[in-house]
Amino acid sequence: MLAVLAVGLDSTILSIAIPTLAGVLHASETDLQWFSAGYLLMLATAMLPTGLFGDRFGRKKVLLSSLLLFGAGSAICAYAPTPAIFIVARCLLGLAGAGIIVMALSAVTVLFAEQERPRAVAIWGAVNFLSLPLGPILGGWLLSHAWWGWVFLLNVPIALSCW
Repeated sequence: MLAVLAVGLDSTILSIAIPTLAGVLHASETDLQWFSAGYLLMLATAMLPTGLFGDRFGRKKVLLSSLLLFGAGSAICAYAPTPAIFIVARCLLGLAGAGIIVMALSAVTVLFAEQERPRAVAIWGAVNFLSLPLGPILGGWLLSHAWWGWVFLLNVPIALSCW
């Protein structure tokens, strides 16, 4: 659930960092739009194919690959020198995030008995729900107290600890 929380945080934490990123990366309005849209577009479009890959190649392999991609994409975002590289990294994060969300939910059917599954799915949903308001709060705190790259680097230890 920690990885699912990171994916949810990443979808909203950027909203607070946009003004900072605009100045640091000298991003145009179009770039700024793609910073958010690229992530969410890849996240939404990759969910169904990711489920297919999990069925075909194994849930654990897809989840571990997604965690590695999520950590790598987060690090690339933190050190991106141009808006184009940042957008590609955000798209990579969205792709990896889809794998994390889908594989975490599919693992519920394997890890929990039938009578425990409703509670496990409720916890999964609650983590997703809580990540939405926590993203801007955490992002604002990090931008006020640390270098802007930490908004993305906080995902790296989460991805590695779940791996």
